[in-house]
Amino acid sequence: MGKIIAIANQKGGVGKTTTAINLGIGLVNKGNRVLLVDLDPQGNATQGLGFVADNLEITISTVLRKMINKDYSITKDYGILSHPEGISLMPANIELSVLETELISLFFGREKMLKTYLDMVRGEYDYILIDCMPSLNLIAINALVAADEIIIPLHAQFYSVKGLEQLLQTIGSIKSNGLNDSLKISGILYTCVNDRTTSFRDVQKILKTACGGDIRIYDNYIPRSVKAEEAPSCGKSIYEYDTTGKVSRAYGKFTDEFLSTVTSGR
Repeated sequence: MGKIIAIANQKGGVGKTTTAINLGIGLVNKGNRVLLVDLDPQGNATQGLGFVADNLEITISTVLRKMINKDYSITKDYGILSHPEGISLMPANIELSVLETELISLFFGREKMLKTYLDMVRGEYDYILIDCMPSLNLIAINALVAADEIIIPLHAQFYSVKGLEQLLQTIGSIKSNGLNDSLKISGILYTCVNDRTTSFRDVQKILKTACGGDIRIYDNYIPRSVKAEEAPSCGKSIYEYDTTGKVSRAYGKFTDEFLSTVTSGR
């Protein structure tokens, strides 16, 4: 039974999609079957893997609409795309913005439409990663209700730390209201890091004091790099685009650390 991991932060520009793609393909490189679910109307993960989001007839919106209509007859590979680097993708596009209105109109079960779908396909994968949109709306709530764990990419700057509180409150509300009482935070991953600055060290101290005892902060972090920003325009992971670069090494080490925590159960 595959483990479902949401990559979430309500702030944009913190490396959610970059982390989702490169952790996903990092796990593939370790011999795992991985599905990446793009849950952002901007379709960044879809485009970052080289697909033209607006040209796709079947997306996560199509699937969720079927769940709303209680149409469970779809095959397990319905709408799923294959990338040359071995990862599978359930794509998204701007239609997902429209779908939220349909979810809001539901009286029962509107927070669990994504979970209903993922429970149908999770047996086909070792890991399902959800690339969440940078907000805490009903679509994002669906991701947190469906997930077993959350990875929180965090831009290593003061304002990002302040913004973390809202996400933690939302996670607490989801658990306390019985929507997903087993939801866990896998850890916080620093991204876009310049480790030569005092601001990074200050953020590390603040976060460790605030939640280091309760929430894992991954030892490995992702450095800032132009190569990481260029890779999506080529539809490639950082491993393929810049094989020996510092970001590909960093994501490789982070993947190993993530796997070690899953294996040990820590």
